[in-house]
Amino acid sequence: MKIFITHIQEEFQVAMVLKKWIESAFPEHCEVMVSTDPDSIPTVAQYLEKNEQALEEIKALIILCSPHSIQKPWIPFEAGCAWIRKIFIIPVCYSGISREELPQPLSIFPGFDLEERDFGQKLFMTLAKELGVSELPAIQYRQMREEINQVIETIPPGAADFSRPGAPKESAELPFESLHVQILLVLNDGFGYTSAVLAEHFRTEEKKILPLLKRLIEENYVYASPAGMGHVRYNMAKRGKSYLEEQGLI
Repeated sequence: MKIFITHIQEEFQVAMVLKKWIESAFPEHCEVMVSTDPDSIPTVAQYLEKNEQALEEIKALIILCSPHSIQKPWIPFEAGCAWIRKIFIIPVCYSGISREELPQPLSIFPGFDLEERDFGQKLFMTLAKELGVSELPAIQYRQMREEINQVIETIPPGAADFSRPGAPKESAELPFESLHVQILLVLNDGFGYTSAVLAEHFRTEEKKILPLLKRLIEENYVYASPAGMGHVRYNMAKRGKSYLEEQGLI
């Protein structure tokens, strides 16, 4: 069975500590998957789209939630992808954000505050239930917390000094390549397409299209939505349409 941990680039080491402790607690019951490529599209969304057996393999999705990470559009999107497939979702809050402050759809899932004293016990008991494990092994929760605190301290100050959710945030203007513009033009003329369809349209490999789509999503020119059967559809966002209008392309 697989457990996914979704995170942003700055929180990669936090995810790796959780992976280490979860796999050590359930060595014969699960594999923990953590995105090692910060530029990849959402891990669960991509896995569900590519693997027909994903629904049977994935037992839980852990989402690292900080004031910084929840502002990334693909974090709630990834939760939505897992939710409609009835995958158990566990938000883990830290760096000053509580469960009550999470945006939808994250706020509807039972989650845990990493700073809580019994965080480790609650997390492992929940995972044990999902994995069908009746008895937990001896776990050094204090050592686990110390390791988590150590890696949190290494997060760069710019990433750790978070603004509160909903605060105004300027987005850097996207340095477009010609293919970015071509993707926007295709999406503007349709009702959304999967990455495979876009790759076929441009006669290129899907792996070359995905990073372009990821960047367009991050800058709010494009948004992604579940398309059924594990697929992801990419759609034109209001900002993308405005860009094409400003450039005189539509």
